[in-house]
Amino acid sequence: MKNTRRFFALLMVMMLALTAPAMAIELSAPGQIPLSSETITFTVGVPQSAVVEDWETNGQTLRLEKDLNVDLQFVELPSDGNELIQKVELMIMAGGEELPDVIMHGLGGLANLVKYGEMGMIVPTTEYYQTQTGFIDETLALNNLNKEDLLPYVTCYDGEIYGVFAYHGFLNNSLSASRMLVYKPWLDALGIEFPKTTEEFTEMLRRFKNDDPNGNGEADEIALMGEKGTLKSNLMRFLMNPFIYTQENYYLRNEDGTVGFAANKPEWKEGVMWIRSLVEEGLISELSITQDAASLTAVMNPEPEVVGCVARISATNLGATDVRRGHYTCLDPLEGPAGVKNHQWTEQVPSIAMVITANCEYPEAAFRVGDYLCSDLMSIWTRYGEEGVDWIKPSEEAVGTFETLGFEPFMQVLSSWGVLQNQWWAQTGPRILSDRVTAGQAAAPDALAYNAAYHMGQNIMGEYETATPVINGLVFNEAEQEVVTELQSTINDYVLTSFSQFITGARDVETEWDAYVAEFDKMGLDAYMDAVNSCFARMYGAN
Repeated sequence: MKNTRRFFALLMVMMLALTAPAMAIELSAPGQIPLSSETITFTVGVPQSAVVEDWETNGQTLRLEKDLNVDLQFVELPSDGNELIQKVELMIMAGGEELPDVIMHGLGGLANLVKYGEMGMIVPTTEYYQTQTGFIDETLALNNLNKEDLLPYVTCYDGEIYGVFAYHGFLNNSLSASRMLVYKPWLDALGIEFPKTTEEFTEMLRRFKNDDPNGNGEADEIALMGEKGTLKSNLMRFLMNPFIYTQENYYLRNEDGTVGFAANKPEWKEGVMWIRSLVEEGLISELSITQDAASLTAVMNPEPEVVGCVARISATNLGATDVRRGHYTCLDPLEGPAGVKNHQWTEQVPSIAMVITANCEYPEAAFRVGDYLCSDLMSIWTRYGEEGVDWIKPSEEAVGTFETLGFEPFMQVLSSWGVLQNQWWAQTGPRILSDRVTAGQAAAPDALAYNAAYHMGQNIMGEYETATPVINGLVFNEAEQEVVTELQSTINDYVLTSFSQFITGARDVETEWDAYVAEFDKMGLDAYMDAVNSCFARMYGAN
């Protein structure tokens, strides 16, 4: 079956090669612009964005077209990642004729990319990383990164790379997926110190619920609330970490160098029972499991404030210009009854952010567009906009928001993230950003941005000092990938569904724990973890 699929994929590529016109455009040397004296046209698939007004007239688009001498014609795809992939797969099933030349998306990761590559629908770019990476090489050197260290994370089990990668490092993002925020004015109003233990945290929530911290004389306070998009990250991880280390895919680092599984351990049961007690007492809103980010936003925005603790917020929940964002402060990781305290550090690794399809007449030139998007100029532009318009070099009185952690000021951001604009691509497509830039934000002490970002910089030290690296960036070989593709989603969905049922009381964790654990055997947990450990040992030298 697999050989047949590869035969037809090879046949398709040969037919495309026979029917496509020969490359007639002479390109400049790598790292040089424009790409050619002749304008090159590309159709570009992009996810719909609530913060990009018009892709065609966007400031970053116009600069790219001018610098490279290209004409970018945009095809908007669904904003939701899963829906976007489904749309692309429907195009593939229909023969692929409607695929744009390039798609600014990773299409679900290496397992999907190798599948589309074997079908002949996307073009391997492996050789271009050796011959065409002028801007990529410059930006990596500027950020003290090594290309050869990064490429294994985007190389499929067939030895090919399909597309152009993005690397986006930011210490705040590395910590944020396990974060809980507290509304500090409520602590001040009630004379409460920041909680350090699960017991203190429980008591703080009780005070929020019962003692009218917003001062309006009504029992309208919600002690803790989240939304379904952060249920398996922030809400679960922050509340489970005092009992057992909780990361994506529920991996554990065993003392013998192997990878274990957290969600069937006795400590997991203890954590679930504690969270159930909080929900039962009305200290955690059950809407945290079912509502979306927009619903959370609707609850958080009216004044006076009604949410005391929130499992992660962004400019979509409280506007980028809302001063209350600076008042929601990072809590330190909690210590559990047995003295356990955990937090996660997600090491940033590259991932594919742009693919070139078989319809592209000039794939080498398309790769060079991705290469230029990884230039320092474009990498900064795609996140922060244009220098002198959207950000400036720090003034003498500006303070670095993360100076307390050793990061020197690099820029003062003038434009707000999360609002509709027409200047930049809002982190769509390839880029290379490191803490040099992302943790180098500065602001004048009277600026609104300072209020939010500086307070965060001051208050993440507890997370920073406690966090240990998650297990991520695993690149499975073909046999491992088959097992992981078959079992991972089923196992993860089961954990999340059971967690939700246990903490709401839909299932009784006391009486149904053994049955819950036994179900993992039927799902093939042992085979799944064998595949994970095989990959982990190969990549990291575990025994």
